[in-house]
Amino acid sequence: MKLVAYQIPLLALASLPSTFALPVLERDGPYKHPIARVHISSALTNAPGITPNLHILDKADLLSEGTIVSGSVGPNPIPTATRPQKRSVIGAESRYLQTKTGNPWDYVGRLEWGVGNDGYRCSGALVGPRHLATARHCFNTTNTAITYTFRPNYDQGARGYTAGQVTNILYVSGSLTDTCSYGDDWAVMILNQRLGDKYGYFGAKQFAGTTATFWHEGYPFDLGGSERPYLEQSISGKSASQCNSGTTGPILTKADASDGQSGGPLWLLPEADGVRYTYGVLSSGSATDTLFAGRTAFVVLKLSSSRTKQYPLTVEVDNIKV
Repeated sequence: MKLVAYQIPLLALASLPSTFALPVLERDGPYKHPIARVHISSALTNAPGITPNLHILDKADLLSEGTIVSGSVGPNPIPTATRPQKRSVIGAESRYLQTKTGNPWDYVGRLEWGVGNDGYRCSGALVGPRHLATARHCFNTTNTAITYTFRPNYDQGARGYTAGQVTNILYVSGSLTDTCSYGDDWAVMILNQRLGDKYGYFGAKQFAGTTATFWHEGYPFDLGGSERPYLEQSISGKSASQCNSGTTGPILTKADASDGQSGGPLWLLPEADGVRYTYGVLSSGSATDTLFAGRTAFVVLKLSSSRTKQYPLTVEVDNIKV
């Protein structure tokens, strides 16, 4: 799918392919995508809505070095929650209910859709005015007759936030077969509402280090039935050393994860410029590690045909301004 220059910047999470074939490691087998399958009524799943267009991005157009996109602070800033540090290791519960509003809590929300009488839930985060970052496995690449709805800071339907429906989905193709390939388990969904202008959104930034201490929020099924947001802080994370010496592949963490948290953001406290940047989306997990996609390149931009222009660039997808 060819993209051409236009007026509004396009953000996305991304990771570039390895420069050589990587073996499937013995530990790769146990990784599973934590995505919830929840039964909901046919009245809800059959409601009319938008069915999005799918667009496969060319990895050659992903920028991998030095690209940073600032976020937009939403209304009513809320100070970072204080909480005694708990054990942030897989196998011990470190998630707790997130009940605040304002930034950055309004950036995160629940992604939902249905097929027949089966409902599905994932998590996601705003990374632009109409741009939602989530996991690639949180949408169906073959069945396009599905309506996806994003609800910012959803909590049992009690909060009166504007919901957005997905009009376009951008992603890179390829199988997810080993640790390194999970770095490609991301997607950017274009919404029909400019929710980022209303509620704010994360900045997008590469994880260029080897270790860090992160935050993550999502909608786990085991704790709240995917109806309530849960937060974890003080998450240890590191690059995947087996993926081109840590320069590609996902971010390996000790985050606690379960069904419904897929696509939830990984971020740090406000950095030197005061912005919270998200570094990846939850992809998969095992008994030893939880993987977040988005390692080498965190912003996708379509270069001009001559490839001479530099960021910031803008795009149009099939004559649809995004």
